[in-house]
Amino acid sequence: MERFRHVLVALTRTNRDAGLIRYAAMLARLDTAVEIRFVHILPQRGSQDERPQHDESLAYIEGQVAESFLNVPRSVKTYCDVLKGPLVDRLLSFAAEQEVDLIMMGHQPEHPPGRGSLVRRLSMKAPCSVWIVPDGVSPRLKKILIPLDFSDHSADAMVVATSMAQLASADECLPLHVYFNEAVLTYEEDDPIVYGQEEDAYRKFVAPIDCRKVKTRPLFVEAANVAQAIHRVAQEESVDLKVMSTRGRSQSSAILLGSVTEGVIIEARTPVLVVKHFGARLGLLQLLLDRTFRRKSSPHF
Repeated sequence: MERFRHVLVALTRTNRDAGLIRYAAMLARLDTAVEIRFVHILPQRGSQDERPQHDESLAYIEGQVAESFLNVPRSVKTYCDVLKGPLVDRLLSFAAEQEVDLIMMGHQPEHPPGRGSLVRRLSMKAPCSVWIVPDGVSPRLKKILIPLDFSDHSADAMVVATSMAQLASADECLPLHVYFNEAVLTYEEDDPIVYGQEEDAYRKFVAPIDCRKVKTRPLFVEAANVAQAIHRVAQEESVDLKVMSTRGRSQSSAILLGSVTEGVIIEARTPVLVVKHFGARLGLLQLLLDRTFRRKSSPHF
């Protein structure tokens, strides 16, 4: 797989960093990344001398990375950076500057779920895909769940998921379609999917996709709440990763992060890979770097 060559790992200098770094080491051993940058953001504190804190943070990160990357191929270059500024803005600008393909970050599910979650905001605004790793999960990829709505965006998720499965020698991928309306499912700009014909729709959807000979076992579930159904299936099947697109066929197609994906992210107890649409990355990158556009357009977001 060629998408995730340049990876950024966002660290917090807390106990959760060790698990996230081990998870990043797993990705490095899959022979997809050529460069992994570990980044910690210090808050701005006016004129206070921040050099001691910067040096201490850098030494901490370098020690953690060296310990976990002992068995990682030497071809994977690692860099450690300590930056300062507003957390989300600084991470996003650095990701854009370094032309990052993937941001990895830790996550602690909210109780109760809130809408101000850092991981939610970063997933919505990032110019690249985001891999969310909840606290305490094991770094493995044996079974991957792929929620689908048969859109072009979910086709991207299918491509990435099967590519990851091939690299990791995973046991299987589980494409999942959640449906509800008993009469007809209609989406903007797409043909209706008639109730009872989900399997036919899946066969047409997957036919042109190169699944790299990875074993797939499609699942079809009827439920009113799609995000809850995804969580339930992930738990029942003991999956190691969910791979989702940022948005698909929904009435809220104008927003950057679909409501289903948002719901899965906020309550995630299994790692979630949020795949940005292949054709969207450049546009989002330009939005981040074009300050004039951001200033004029900010009231619309």
